[in-house]
Amino acid sequence: MTKEPNTTDKNDEITYSLALEELQEIINDLESDQIDIDELAKKVERANELLQQCQKRLTSTQMQVEKIIEALNED
Repeated sequence: MTKEPNTTDKNDEITYSLALEELQEIINDLESDQIDIDELAKKVERANELLQQCQKRLTSTQMQVEKIIEALNED
């Protein structure tokens, strides 16, 4: 099984790269067929939380980049 995330509270936002790393660990657990059935729902729920955080971060970054490009085009 995977180790717990590097944060003390799983609901705290973590960096994009750490979220991806944790997602990969969850995928590896699921693919290995070694995951305890009692942990399955928790793993899937955590993966959903991480995916939502990543999507939020990507959207935010996209908006920032678009603003920068727009500002450059105004000059």
